[in-house]
Amino acid sequence: MNRKSSNHLSRRNFLAASATGGAGLIIGFHLPWKSFAQNQERPTPNPFNAWIRIDRRNQVTLIVAKSEMGQGIMTALPMILADELEVPWANVHIEQAPTNPAFYDHGTGGSGSVLDSYLPLRQAAAAARQMLIAAAAQSWNVSPETCRAERAGVIHGPRKTRLDYSELVESAAKLPVPDFKKVTLKNAQDFNIVGKSIPRADIPAKVNGTAKFGIDVRVPGMLFAVVARCPTFGGKVAKFDDTKARAVSGVRQIFEIPAVGPGAFTAGGVVVVADSTWAAMQGRDALAIEWDRGANVNESNKSIRDQFVSLTEKPGKVIRHDGDVERISADGNKIEAVYELPFLAHATMEPMNCTVDIRSDAAKVWAPTQAPDWARGQVARISGLKPEAVTVHTTLMGGGFGRRYQADFVTEAAQVAKQAGKPVMLVWTREDDMTHDFYRPASYHKLQAMLDGDGKPQSWRHHMASTSIRAFWNEWPQA
Repeated sequence: MNRKSSNHLSRRNFLAASATGGAGLIIGFHLPWKSFAQNQERPTPNPFNAWIRIDRRNQVTLIVAKSEMGQGIMTALPMILADELEVPWANVHIEQAPTNPAFYDHGTGGSGSVLDSYLPLRQAAAAARQMLIAAAAQSWNVSPETCRAERAGVIHGPRKTRLDYSELVESAAKLPVPDFKKVTLKNAQDFNIVGKSIPRADIPAKVNGTAKFGIDVRVPGMLFAVVARCPTFGGKVAKFDDTKARAVSGVRQIFEIPAVGPGAFTAGGVVVVADSTWAAMQGRDALAIEWDRGANVNESNKSIRDQFVSLTEKPGKVIRHDGDVERISADGNKIEAVYELPFLAHATMEPMNCTVDIRSDAAKVWAPTQAPDWARGQVARISGLKPEAVTVHTTLMGGGFGRRYQADFVTEAAQVAKQAGKPVMLVWTREDDMTHDFYRPASYHKLQAMLDGDGKPQSWRHHMASTSIRAFWNEWPQA
């Protein structure tokens, strides 16, 4: 996946809002947007998708559409901002942006949050700093070159006069916006926060138990649900008897939901809705289900490995071909090796879960998701509502690793909530997730090398077979 350059921004990518309603100075800027999901809602063209707000209390707030899943971006991004803006760490806060693709580009994946945000965030902070310095210099009737920013304020060097940012935000907001590409960035050797060991902002709440993950969501009148899914991919329910399941205390409803293809790739299955997750799981255990296991009933680790071995013994698509390997391989000491990588589940620490409340005119979603836009689109699709009527609250996540970039768990939760007629938290057990994950692809690598008399490689041949990520994504409808 190609990364868009984060140095393409210009004056159009800034907004200095006037200080109205106590807002202070607001700088809008753009963070590069990328997505793994081909069918996500595409954001409405908008030059700003992240915001820096400096208020009259000297508090600095960074508003970004990134999801915190334990990787620490709720600390890392404010660190970059604080250092470039010259404000103490204690003055900086970060807010989760509301799910609105008209204003924000949502999506957290590919280990790109810090890498892609680093330069645009520094440039935005440097622009704000330059505007505040200019406002101070204007008030003192001195040259900006004689002033410097320090600890959330501006100091006039010769006179040691100081004005806090809070005193300057209103006048700074009225100044011309600097050219994004020409702002002077802080010298990295002068960093006071970036590169230092800073206590993570999310740790205290996680230690004292006040942090709210998806699994912690509670909504008045909510129920809990689990789904019995076919053990084989592509299978479906042939028939089921829920007599014993309905006798389990706390079980409210039992019904079937269909599989959803491109956009979610859910398995479908039999849903048990109950007063608690325990009651729902006990009810599911009591179900008598006869499965139509489908075309993949005989698929196994061995059958997949046999396919890999067969494929690596045949000519394949050449990705790279340097030199004359055939000629060099004719003479020398030949060695061979085979490396095999199995399918691997992501195994996030927090069980997969999502809470959905669908009403006739609107829906609310509480999801530990890496792709809020995608979640919103899927709930709109299932509910029949317009996307604008769906509100997604992105919660903290107990691990993501790309697993929570998918929308299968959100889609199922929407299906269940729609039929149940009440807010429902859908929960996947560990067994559910291990058997119905979107796995790290399996692959088989057959390597051959020719060594010379000194044991140095003369040629290298690498033949591999793998399940295709591209083929999976190509099944999705194009946006």
